[in-house]
Parts: sequence; structure tokens; C-alpha cells
Amino acid sequence: MKALPPETVRLLCSSQVITSVLNVVKELTENSLDAGSSSLEVKLENYGLDRIEVRDNGSGIKATDVPVMAVQHYTSKISCHEDLEHLESYGFRGEALASICAISEVVITTKTADDDFSIQYSVDHNGQIVLQKPSHLGEGTSVCAANLFKNLPVRRQYYSNTKKCKEELKRVQNLLMAYAVIKPELRITLSHNKAVVWQKSRVSDHRTALMAVLGAASVANMLPVQHHQEQPEIDIDGFLPKPGSDLNSTSSYAPDKTFIFVNSRPVHAKEILKLIKQYYASAQSNNESANRRNPFLMMNITIPASTVDVNLTPDKTEVMLQNKEEVLLAVETMLISLYGYSTGDDNLKTGGNRPNASSVDVPEHANVVVPTPTTDISLNDPELLENSSINADKQDGEQSLNNTANTSSSSISEDWVINRSSSDFDGINSSLPADDVVMNSTADLNCNSPKASKSDSGPGQESEVSAESWSTGRAFSNQITRECLEPVKLHVPKANEEDLGGTEPTSTSKRPSNVIMEKMAKLTAYELISNRSVRQPLSAFSLFEQDTRSQVLQENPRASPQDVTTAVKERWESLGEEGRKKYESKAEKSLNAYNLQRKRATEGGGQCGEGKKQMSAESSLNKAQGVKRKAPLANQQALDKLFSSQPSSKRSLAKLSKPLPFSIATLKQSLNLLSYQNSSSAQGLRLVNRLASHGAWVVLCGRKLMLLNPFRVEEALLFKRLLKNNILPTVRQQTPVPLTDGLLGGPEYMDVLLNMEKDSACFNGHIYFTDPRLVANGFEIRMIPGSSSSERHVEVTGMADCMPFFGIGDLREILQAIKVRDAKTVEQCRPLKVSNYLESEAVRLARQLPLNLSRADVTNTLYRMKHELEEESQVCIHGRPFFHDLVTVPETEQEALQIMSSSC
Repeated sequence: MKALPPETVRLLCSSQVITSVLNVVKELTENSLDAGSSSLEVKLENYGLDRIEVRDNGSGIKATDVPVMAVQHYTSKISCHEDLEHLESYGFRGEALASICAISEVVITTKTADDDFSIQYSVDHNGQIVLQKPSHLGEGTSVCAANLFKNLPVRRQYYSNTKKCKEELKRVQNLLMAYAVIKPELRITLSHNKAVVWQKSRVSDHRTALMAVLGAASVANMLPVQHHQEQPEIDIDGFLPKPGSDLNSTSSYAPDKTFIFVNSRPVHAKEILKLIKQYYASAQSNNESANRRNPFLMMNITIPASTVDVNLTPDKTEVMLQNKEEVLLAVETMLISLYGYSTGDDNLKTGGNRPNASSVDVPEHANVVVPTPTTDISLNDPELLENSSINADKQDGEQSLNNTANTSSSSISEDWVINRSSSDFDGINSSLPADDVVMNSTADLNCNSPKASKSDSGPGQESEVSAESWSTGRAFSNQITRECLEPVKLHVPKANEEDLGGTEPTSTSKRPSNVIMEKMAKLTAYELISNRSVRQPLSAFSLFEQDTRSQVLQENPRASPQDVTTAVKERWESLGEEGRKKYESKAEKSLNAYNLQRKRATEGGGQCGEGKKQMSAESSLNKAQGVKRKAPLANQQALDKLFSSQPSSKRSLAKLSKPLPFSIATLKQSLNLLSYQNSSSAQGLRLVNRLASHGAWVVLCGRKLMLLNPFRVEEALLFKRLLKNNILPTVRQQTPVPLTDGLLGGPEYMDVLLNMEKDSACFNGHIYFTDPRLVANGFEIRMIPGSSSSERHVEVTGMADCMPFFGIGDLREILQAIKVRDAKTVEQCRPLKVSNYLESEAVRLARQLPLNLSRADVTNTLYRMKHELEEESQVCIHGRPFFHDLVTVPETEQEALQIMSSSC
């Protein structure tokens, strides 16, 4: 035997820790979270094979730790194995960076709060630093891994399949979603080939984070759950689907939206997931479909770190629990409090290995908090409530439900868990909503469902609900009063309230109010519901085309619609006489069915017409005899009121016009009063009213009525403000541009530049220009002083990138404005490109204003126009005027008559 070379050992070990792109992203993301970052950017190129970059704004790497930051088994998380009992970080082995360096090319850029600037380090395959240089990145760390698996050709060949690459990208997204759910304050951005795939902003709580991951529709069908117990110490919190919620919005066949955490670490807990799926499926109406689906959930199990072993697999996604049975029992207790007992588990009835209704022992210090879906059985008879409560106490005083009617949270005790599967809820919960109902334990109702009948008829007898008893409303009955419980009961207010005192009606032949005994002449709600359109009859060729089109597509899946149609016609032409007769007989049957349906519809319309005539004759006869009939509304009449679009009483038509008194003298008096309200500014602008159709305002200036466009005024105001105050964002140049006399247009322009305002020298001797005329126009210029003017070096280190072709020519334009026009302000030094850019920004901002400006907003606009804009500049940035003259208000009646005659 002989020892393997160190490089081979390092490669073999690293290829076990880093097996995919997902492992690289996971290790780097956990390092960022351990550094306390609140913003995370993950950038992939070619699905991560060419480049993976993870950038954060954490605390950074200290200068003393830089030499060993990529060396294997060097870490700042723990110092000895005893620290694993108090582990609070995601990483602890010190293998991530070293393993990534062994199979890729790694560049690390970091900066701490104490550093003046960031430094970029290039690391070799041994984790040693081979090159370092300053960088422009801010506080935090950026790790870039290029050419992943370049020395493992078989593994890189595995990702040559595009489908596998897309699956890997999807797994990376699911991993980041898990961290986004457990860390609501974390901002995450995932991009692939410079296109954003998924992102999440900072939010305040886990519910909002779930909305960003699952969507608002799914989170609306989820309930927050909590569980706490002291011995052993277990805390569970999260969100689970509501009982009976929609399967499509709260589950899927893939487990990618099932987030289970142990101490905020995403893990694969198969036993916990199996338990959750079992109880979730039992709470759904369609159990067969729900058994194969994975519910959307978020569950964080917090237990002492000393009872968890995380160091099982290289990716740390599987953990070993010391108190595994207690954790499973706590999860099951919480699931029972939300979903009830699992109906699909036979052990609950036969007493198998799993705990059943008589053997579930909730820990003594357990406290489960769930927004409990409970049941409200509303009984209108107070005597019935009293009898039911007495009967319940006689039967079993200890089996009553002790729960608080609180729709937000309930404290569930051991009695609640044991009695949750009692027969009081078997037949009733299925027909009542499970979201906003309240359980009433004083009403002991027993229904004739299969489960409820076991206690009455014995263990070997079961009564089934027949279709006939269900349709007639006799399926369920009250155990005390023996009255039938109707699935749907319409409460209609009675016309006379004579029997409010509790007296029974004397009439014994009263027909049931929920049964329609006669066919109404007018269109009923039931006819609206059952109405169907009559299909047109099909020809023989159409029937043949329906049968043949699928066969053509099966034979040639890539055939175009024209090819399919041509093939069907060819087969129809080559079809034998017997085949044609077969389809012609089918077409004849379709035509007969269509004629029969039309005949029935016509006869039904005639019957409705005859019924209307008969009803009108009966109403005229009753009116002639003076008979007054007062009967309570039937259910059909109540439904007709709800579904009818016509009003019950005839309403008078709204008048389209209304005459108003008007005279020239009254108008002149009102305008004079409006114009001279303020004697000190009688010649100022006064708002009259808004012209809603054009979004303009009618204003009065002296005797002139004008039309004002406030949006043009806002454009001019915004443009002037941007010229004066806007600072263009500067982007650092990878290679600074040196400035010379020839580049600036002569030594006189270099002298103008050197005389501009500068900052004090930095620690490295560099001097940055801080003149607002340069900074506001997006230029960052620094000067490196020398012993003489010839050794002095001036260069542009940053420029604005919001405009195309923006560069040294615009800087020359600024210097020329200072030298020729003696420009002192930023507004006077704007280059032409910057002015055009700010004009477009002003138009964009003006278009974001609401269309209907209030009177206060327009008044404020006029005030700012008077104080900020010059009087002669009454046009917008496109040269269009603010005001449009309408008319001059006449002072005398003769002038008014002249204006009217000229207009005619």
C-alpha cells in the first residue's frame, strides 16, 4: 500500500461534499446567513456550470481570517465538538469553501465594517491566495465559482442534458424559497443568464413570506398553528392547510412546496411528512386523490441543539433526533387538534401500534394553539337546548367538550383530544362549513350515519343512508325531538307575526313551505338553473370527422390542421357504402333529437303564454269581486324576488333635463363677486370649475375666461426642479479614463477643472472632486498628486450610465459652460444629453399624476407656477401654452347681445 497524493485526497473528499450546483448554492447561502446578511443575490450562468456568484451584505471576512478562509477544516462557527450542543449556525465543518475550490475556480471579494475598501482574492485549488487587488463592492462578501466540475468530466457530462439542467435550476429555486420562508427579513434574488428567475423582498412575518412563495390564494386557505411543551422542550409553529380546503390551491403531487425545518434548518423529514399527509388526506372529501398529494405547509420544530445530530449527511438535510417519539407525538397532537383523528388509520379502531382515541397522552405541559375549525349547531328552541344539556349530563358528564368558542385560537386539553372523534360530529361536520363556525357542546345531536348508529344498534349492525331518505330530507334526525334535520333550510320572514309568542298554529293541513306544489307561469329560478342550450344537428361528414380526426393525429402527431383536414376528406371519399349509411343514420337520429327538443321548447313557451293569460283572468276576476288575499310568501316567490332583474314596483323614469333660471345680469354679478373676492389680488387667477371631459380647468383672470391644462404646468415645474436638484447615479468604471489637455480641448479647460471644488486627500493620497456641477451630472473624478504638475494625474473613475454615449464630450461641455458663460449653478451646467434625459423624466413623472386633480392640487400648482416659473415662460417643455383663451366676459347687456349675435 501507498498513500494517495494530497491533491487526489482533496479531490475525492470535495466531490463527495459538492455533488451538484445545488450544493454549491446551499453552502454559500448558509455562509451568508451565518454572517448576518439581510440581502442575498444568487447569479447563475449556463445553469451554474460556467459561473455561480453568491453576494451578500453580511459582516464580511476579517483580515486576520483571510489567509485560511478557504483552507479545509478552518471555521469560525465552532472551536471544539462540545460546541455542537449549542450550535446556532448553519455551517460548522469548515469544508464548504475548500471543497468548492478543489473543483472550480474561486474568486472571493469581502469587506468588513472596519475596512476602507473591499479586496478581491483569487484562490487556487488548495485554498491558498494567489492574487489580490482592491475592488469597488460594498460591505459584505461575494463568492464566485467558475467552471464547476472542470476536473470531473463525468459529472459535468451529466449536466449536458438540458432537462437535467432545468431540474437543477428548479431545485435551487426551491432551496432559496425555503430560506425565504424561514427568514422573512431576508431579501433574495435569483437570476440566470442575467434574467431574474425569482425574487423576494424583505417582509415582516412568516405569513407574508409564504404569500411571496406560494401565492395569496394558497395562504388564504392556510391556518397558523402553534405547539409548546416543556418536558421535553418542544416548540412547533407554522402554517397548515385548512380542513376541507381546495386540493389544487393547498397541495401538489411534488413535495417542493412542503417546508419542514428543525431549528430553522430545512430538512427532509419523511416520517413527519408522512404523518402530515395522512391527517391532511383524512380531512379532505376526496381521500383517494388527497393521499397522493403533498400539502403546502411551513413547519418549524424548535428543540434543544443538544438533542439534534446534524452531521449525518454532507448536505446536512437529514437529522437524527434524540426525542424522536416525543417530537412525532407533539406533531400528531397538533394535527389532531386541527384535522381530528385520521379516518384512514385502522389502528385508531383496532388498537394497533399507533396511539388511538383512548391511548393518546398529551404531555402534561403541552399547550396547542390552533385557529380551530369547529361546528356551530344553532337550535332556535330554548326548551330543546335545556333538554339536550340535561340529557348530555345524564349520559356522561366526563365526555363533554371543554372548548372555548374563539375563532382565532383555542387551548386544547386532553379531554378535547379524546372526545374529538365522538359521534356528535360525524354526521354534521360534513355538511357544515369548516372555516368560521363555533362548536356548541351543550347540544347532543345524534345522526343516523353509519358511525353514529353503532352505539344504538350494536357492534354488528350498521344503518346506511339511502338516496331516497337523503333527497326527501329524512336522512338525519335529532335524538331528543326526533325531528328531521334538513340539509338546506330557507328562513323566510312571515307576513303576519301572530305566532311569535310560542303558540302552535291550529291548522293541521298546512302544506310544507319548502315544496313547490304548482308550476308557476313565469320563469322560475329552478328553470334558470336547469336551462340548457339546444345543439345543432350534425351532418354525416361531421360525425365521421369526429371519429377519424383522433386516428389521424395518433398516426401522425406532427401533422398540421390542414393536413388533418385533407386526410379526413380523403378517407371520407374512400369510405364504402355501408360505412356512409352508418353515419347517415346517425345524422338522421341527431336531426330527430334536435327537432324533438325544439318542439318541446315551443310547447313549453305556449304553455307559459296560456298560463299568463289564465293568471291575468284570475287576477281581473278577484279585482272585480274585491277579494283581498294575504298569504305568506312561498319559497318560490322569495327565489323569484332574488333572481328577478325587474324591480318589484314601477319606478318613474329619471328626467333627462331640468330647467334652471338664467340671466346675463346674474352671471355678471356672480363673476364680479368671484373676481373681486380679494381686492389686493383682483387681477390674479381664479379657478371656476373643472372640465371633466378634458381634465382641464376653467379659470378667470380679470374679465378673461381661459382654459388651463395643469399637466403642462406640472411638466415645466418638474423639469425645472430636476435641472436644479437631480443627481445622476454614478457607476464605477472598470478601467479609469485618464484626462489630458488634448482630451479636454486645451490647457485652459484643464485649469478650469483643477480650480473646481475638491475633497481632502484620502489615506492613499487620492483627491476626489466634490464640485456639485460635476457630481450632479454623473462624473466621479479623482486626482493623484505628484511632486510637480507634470507628474500630476487626473482620471475619471465613474460616469452615469442612464444615457447612451455619455462620456468625455459631455464633461468638456460642462467645462466650456463654466469658462465661457461663467456658470455657477448646476442648472446652468447641464449638458444637452442630460437636459434631454431630464425632460423625458419630467414627462414620465407627469404622466403618473391622477387624471382628476382636485381643486386644492390645482391651486397649489398655480401658486408654484407663479413663484418658480418666469412670467414670460408660460409654455411646457414641448412649447405648448398653459392657457387657452375662451371668451371675454361682457360688462353690459349690449356687449352680451353683440357677442350672442356674432356667434349666431
